[in-house]
Amino acid sequence: MTASKQTGLPLPEVLRLVRGYGIQAVELDLDEVQPSPEAMKNLLEQAGISVASMYAFFDFGNAPDVRPGLTFIDTAAFLGAGKVLVIPGFIDEPADQELRERSLRHMAAALREMSEYAGRKGLVVTLEDFDDSRAPFSTSGELLWFLNEVPKLGITFDTGNFIYRGEDALEAFEKLKSRIVHVHCKDRSLEEHPGETPKISTNGTRLFPSPVGSGCIPIEEILDRLEASGYKNTAAIEHFDAADQLAYMKQSAAWLQDRFNQLQT
Repeated sequence: MTASKQTGLPLPEVLRLVRGYGIQAVELDLDEVQPSPEAMKNLLEQAGISVASMYAFFDFGNAPDVRPGLTFIDTAAFLGAGKVLVIPGFIDEPADQELRERSLRHMAAALREMSEYAGRKGLVVTLEDFDDSRAPFSTSGELLWFLNEVPKLGITFDTGNFIYRGEDALEAFEKLKSRIVHVHCKDRSLEEHPGETPKISTNGTRLFPSPVGSGCIPIEEILDRLEASGYKNTAAIEHFDAADQLAYMKQSAAWLQDRFNQLQT
């Protein structure tokens, strides 16, 4: 949808172009789908594109009612998604230890119930290394805590988010690899990109969006390790804050296709 707004092209035309780049599936934001899941389903079916995953934001730490999360899973199942990515809430920096622990317990409880419910519908609930200092799941250690608390939880491994907290992505991969069920191939650039807003990491580094394979993230090495681990699932691409989403998608898809073709020869 962002690419449609940036280019002025109708969404069906953007989807046609994206399909021509070799992109076979998309990830959907619940907020963008909610006006009419039926219309979105028809639009994607006409373009020959499936739904790899859906994501949604919640505030389970403060509002532990899990019913909105179950409704989200119902919507994802209707659209044919095999996985959902849940951002279960944030904890503000000034929070004391008691409040933090209570919020974490509420988040874990909601994720457990959602995972059980999703499993009965053939879906997997996932958590990712979210690039926000308020997210108590932005490092591998924090993710491991949730994995221990929620046995059926999977990991969406975002290659470009560990750098936000100064963590090495390859080291994080080794800790999480047994629970990875989905991958975001996100690259980052340390070079100034006019017209683009950087993500400021916790150590002050300015991280700009980048087409996959053109930035500072060790994407090639991560893909090698994924292959060695037997991963056979989706390799998604993300370019949040890119000034030209469509161009970045085309370049990223071409790089990944070339990489996968090399593996098959």
